[in-house]
Amino acid sequence: MVIELPADQPPARTARDVYRHIAGRSRFTSPGAGTSELADVVLMTSGSAATAKAVGHTYAAIEWSARVSRAVLGDPGWRWLLLLNPLSAGGFMTLARSVREPLIWPGLGRRFDSDALMRWYPGGAEATSVVSTQLARLLQNPAGVAMLRDMQVVLVGGGPLHDGLRTRCTELGIRVVATYGATETLGGCVYDGVPWPGVHVTLDDGQIQLDGPNLARSYVPGPAIPRPWPTGDLGRWADGQLQVLGRIDDQIPVKGVNRNLGDYEREALNRPGVLEAVAVAVPDDVDGYRVVVFVEDAEQRLPRLPTGKPDRRELLRRARGQRR
Repeated sequence: MVIELPADQPPARTARDVYRHIAGRSRFTSPGAGTSELADVVLMTSGSAATAKAVGHTYAAIEWSARVSRAVLGDPGWRWLLLLNPLSAGGFMTLARSVREPLIWPGLGRRFDSDALMRWYPGGAEATSVVSTQLARLLQNPAGVAMLRDMQVVLVGGGPLHDGLRTRCTELGIRVVATYGATETLGGCVYDGVPWPGVHVTLDDGQIQLDGPNLARSYVPGPAIPRPWPTGDLGRWADGQLQVLGRIDDQIPVKGVNRNLGDYEREALNRPGVLEAVAVAVPDDVDGYRVVVFVEDAEQRLPRLPTGKPDRRELLRRARGQRR
């Protein structure tokens, strides 16, 4: 029997259900994701830049990923704090690698509020997984800094960890690990630019390709996922570490010069107070494309998907002057 998780219950309740299902190896699927005879668990991609897809995973892959992640991190059975959507790859794997019952924040699914989190936090977490904006907001909160300093590791995924955040964590004595992966790979399988043992990273004309026991077999209901899997990301090797340069489809002509949207985002992040930046490109009859950069700071927030990632499709609508 395959269990479809309810769509209308609080994310914290869903997280408890997911943890229980993983422990019992129950077959389940995200709301509306469909089922497959080849899959034990079906998760949805974020849909941040394209239509979300349903991805089927097996418990063999999930348990392998959790085991290898713990080995790479040196996790003997830490207590994890869940701050991400439990049906996102990062949140799901936080639960999957939790040998001890995790701490689950009741505020999941709401706008991230570090003050509310710290008022609730009972203590005792030894590790967590966050997106970069959550990390940035916790670093602005003295209680958040104290919580992170007490942890063995803080995984950062869902996008790049920019140099300023990493430097700040190093100065504060917080161990952060930047992760790279996707729903298709059960989240991050490259830690600080180094692939897990058993994970194979290749470059095909600059495009990152991933393969390993953690790679899903197929989308649901299909098609099959090719091996190695082309991620759609550009990358390069530097001193034995993988550097992710941005999406292939983020290469755009601006005034006759090819630019990457990531360049604009990095420039915006150098401005004081900017926590996150997202650049989108709007076709322009004169310049080829017009680039609009949206930022998150103390005054304004980016629209987000349930996974915590910025909603790029909504930002593109806004850049075009459209409304939902």
